[in-house]
Amino acid sequence: MNIRSSFLLMLSILMAVPSTEARNGREGKIPREGFDLFYREYGSGAPVVILSGGPGFDCDYMLPVATEISKTNRAILIELRGTGRSLPKTINLETINLKAYLSDLEALRTHLQLDRWTLLGHSAGGMLSMHYAAAYPGHVDRLVLAGPGPIATQFADAQGDNAMMRMLPEEREKLRNPNLSRAEAIRIALPGSFFDRSKALQMANEFNPESFHEEVSNILLRELMPPKGDLRPDLRDFNRPVLIVAGRQDPLDPVVQYETHLALGNSTLRFIPRCGHFLWIEQPDEFFRIVHEFLNGSADR
Repeated sequence: MNIRSSFLLMLSILMAVPSTEARNGREGKIPREGFDLFYREYGSGAPVVILSGGPGFDCDYMLPVATEISKTNRAILIELRGTGRSLPKTINLETINLKAYLSDLEALRTHLQLDRWTLLGHSAGGMLSMHYAAAYPGHVDRLVLAGPGPIATQFADAQGDNAMMRMLPEEREKLRNPNLSRAEAIRIALPGSFFDRSKALQMANEFNPESFHEEVSNILLRELMPPKGDLRPDLRDFNRPVLIVAGRQDPLDPVVQYETHLALGNSTLRFIPRCGHFLWIEQPDEFFRIVHEFLNGSADR
């Protein structure tokens, strides 16, 4: 299993589809080139935009995060380009690329008339958050990186092996089948991303394959993780507060989080024990306690 395929499999978890009322929140959309970019808002207070992972997953699996954040903040859940209802007419390098994603975020910030906002990104969404901070540091209040992907591609090497190590022999064997559908591969590989196998199997039963946009994922992942990709030089002078929070049993090598912590001078690194890649599923109380403490703590504004 190569780095990119293991990265996709590790991120391939979605909650059961929520009710329309819960999913919608206060809906809005902004025009982009040939399509509308949809978003939803929950709660009030200092704005926090929530970026889902994959890349290429609908944002619904992060609805529990938006709901909890909305208790103290204005949570903005965006249906990223190429996911949910934010669908360009064609999916190719012209419509799906990192520059376009960053432009979408800036367009949404301007539309909402926000000077600065906090970005909370999970996994590949954490990587997107760091790219935004590098491009638009003046518009970032804080960053919350929840189990983020690597700040430099070189640190992703151990990820696939760590995930495979946690699977049963028969699961690993099934993944070697070249005719295996992506949806079935996702279901089989889920235990590699969890500390609690029973929760992984429960999520596998609830997985909705239509919530994953494979072509979008393949295109954007090449931009987020190019062979020699390294965001550290671009973030050298970034000084806004950053929280990096990860499960101690996340299959991502802990060096991924330590290197991000070392690169971001005003960052705090927290590990949650008995927890894999999906922190709010395995350890919600501790995850949300840490996040609320960071979002509502003192910081230079």
